[in-house]
Amino acid sequence: MEGQGRARRVHNAWGEGDRLRQEILDAATRILEETGRENALSLRGVAREVGIAAPSIYLHFKDKTELVWTVLADAYRALAAEMAEAGEAAAGRGSDPWERMCATVTAYRRFAVDKPRRYRLMFSLEYESEDRTVSDHPLVTVHHAWTNAVEMYLTAVAPERRAEAEVLGIHLWTAMHGRLVLWRTLPNPHVGSETILIELERSILGRLLPGAEHRPQ
Repeated sequence: MEGQGRARRVHNAWGEGDRLRQEILDAATRILEETGRENALSLRGVAREVGIAAPSIYLHFKDKTELVWTVLADAYRALAAEMAEAGEAAAGRGSDPWERMCATVTAYRRFAVDKPRRYRLMFSLEYESEDRTVSDHPLVTVHHAWTNAVEMYLTAVAPERRAEAEVLGIHLWTAMHGRLVLWRTLPNPHVGSETILIELERSILGRLLPGAEHRPQ
């Protein structure tokens, strides 16, 4: 990709710096999705992709590491938002707690299936980590999405177990992520059909969450 430069872009008008920042992020995301490796990304390559001089990137990102972390943070936020929106939409339709939880999990699955390169980038990119605490890591947004979904479910179904929301959320997330990774490695005809994913999904939810009577028969 880096060998195919683009024509130099027209300069943004005053106040359009946010658009350039997004174009830089979009270009970096495309490169990372195609390669899966941070060392395949260079600021010079991103600049060529956008059609700007490399130093212009420093007006928005202090270095490549910050650019990579911002790409990841945006992806994590998008996934967390889709999960939350799916749960809220289900609640708005009058769905019960089980259906709302299923809607949230379905949103997670659909994100991973519909955006396979993005999902792989988010959880398997080889990158240079910044000096961050656990609470400051951008992946915490997805963690919170799982915890919030489980907490709302427990509040409605088993309020005495609300203290378990974070642990159960992590267990669910781990199980859901694991079956997606395995699904990608299975031989045909399993890959390409979500049937086995949905079956595993319902089984995992039924085993980990209280209130089995809420499950559809």
